[in-house]
Amino acid sequence: MLLRALCLLLASCLVLPAADSRPNIVIILADDMGFSDLGCYGGEIQTPNLDKLAAEGMRFTQFYNCALCGPSRAALMTGQHPHRVGITQWTGLLKGNCVTMFEVLNRAGYETCAVGRLDMLTAEDWHAPENLSRHVARYFGSTGHQGPGNYFADVRNTAFYRDGKPFSIPEGGYKTDLITDFTLEFLQQRDKSKPFLLYMSHYAPHWPLHAKEADIAKYRKLYRELGWDTAREQRLQRLIEKGILPAGTKLSARDPAAKPWSAAEHLDWEAERMAVFAAQIDCLDQSVGRVMEAVKGTNTLVFFLSDNGASDKAVGQLDKNGQTWRSDGKRTRVGNKPDIMPGPGDTFVTAGPAWATLSNTPFRSHKQTNYEGGISSPLIAWWPGVVKAGQISPELSHITDITATVFDVSGQYYPEAFDNRSVAPMDGKSLRPVLEGKPRNSHESLCWATSGHKAVRIANWKLVAAPKGKWQLYDLSEDRAESRDLSSAHPERVTEMAKVFGEWQQTGTH
Repeated sequence: MLLRALCLLLASCLVLPAADSRPNIVIILADDMGFSDLGCYGGEIQTPNLDKLAAEGMRFTQFYNCALCGPSRAALMTGQHPHRVGITQWTGLLKGNCVTMFEVLNRAGYETCAVGRLDMLTAEDWHAPENLSRHVARYFGSTGHQGPGNYFADVRNTAFYRDGKPFSIPEGGYKTDLITDFTLEFLQQRDKSKPFLLYMSHYAPHWPLHAKEADIAKYRKLYRELGWDTAREQRLQRLIEKGILPAGTKLSARDPAAKPWSAAEHLDWEAERMAVFAAQIDCLDQSVGRVMEAVKGTNTLVFFLSDNGASDKAVGQLDKNGQTWRSDGKRTRVGNKPDIMPGPGDTFVTAGPAWATLSNTPFRSHKQTNYEGGISSPLIAWWPGVVKAGQISPELSHITDITATVFDVSGQYYPEAFDNRSVAPMDGKSLRPVLEGKPRNSHESLCWATSGHKAVRIANWKLVAAPKGKWQLYDLSEDRAESRDLSSAHPERVTEMAKVFGEWQQTGTH
């Protein structure tokens, strides 16, 4: 066993091909973006660059994340289910029983770069820049315990670094643009004789609602006229027309905390909230366009996805200690109330449950739950010469599959040992066959456990429960919105699927 582990380690970390024809790999991760926010997934937000990426590549209709930022990022970096590596909440340090894609590919001859949220790039303490520097050649972003906190300014407890040195957000800087500028610098300065692994972990469109005025202005009138109810209906229709969802798909119920748009108050303020959220995604799309222009004509595999569904959280839940989030001491106007218009860096406002339900159209619930609104993500794969243009795949797939694909296309084994620590097996299954138009050994089941929420999916059946709630059973082939609980009609199926979940929770082998 020890000899095999050593051989696998050498193969994965040291042995390089004589002529390096391995593809470049770009992973672009949005934060708190819903299933239907992109134009190519039915949204009304202007995302021409991502739409072009989808038109030239493949879109997945049944791709899943882990419902919350920490678990999803742990799964993406390690290829293991998050509870196996010790990440069940929004942040934390990985156990030593795993290895990250950066740890392996950095030693396998890949140029490596990570920008934005630098969570869990290494199984060592990733908050420490000296640890990141051991495994990532170039990096720029935050190593702290918070989300963006502020798009225009430094944030308390969220240190920013540029290649190991502290970095302060400059006057007039906007984090999405700063991430993109550093990425383009890396792409221009990299060693062209080597393939590269680039991880763009954007903050957008995570709260607070901060965006540039020119981007916000595109959407004010649109959302004031649409409202969340009509916008949801139109998104669903486009999802069906594009072939992302089947005809007959229904909308989930409006969030219990949201009124009908016709009965909502302060409509200009409500429209501004969604306009700023849309502007954040618009700017992210501009970033994708700039990066894609830089990799044009190269052998590059690109994945675009989101770490979880849109968030319904209210500001009151984030301000218990009266924090302003800014480290410069400047006053921040905190609260979801009509006298605080979102957008500028001196505000702290969230989109709220009604607009989050629009983002997750047509699915039920939001981030941090295991309903489809929490765990269903768009996934776009682009690889010229491999992925045929305009493909739509219904393949049941998971964020750990991205990691497995990275190892596969880079010619690396997932080691049994790394730096004197034992490594548990990978849970993901490579998507390479799907990208090549071939069948693959699909997941027999997928399971989730997030903040007391739990779920298991087998074929088209999904079993799901809220914290301390009873199991609910849905046939996703007919009810992706999870509106008709069939648990009482199929008690045997509930028992069987619950057993699969229990075994997974204990062993993590499914």
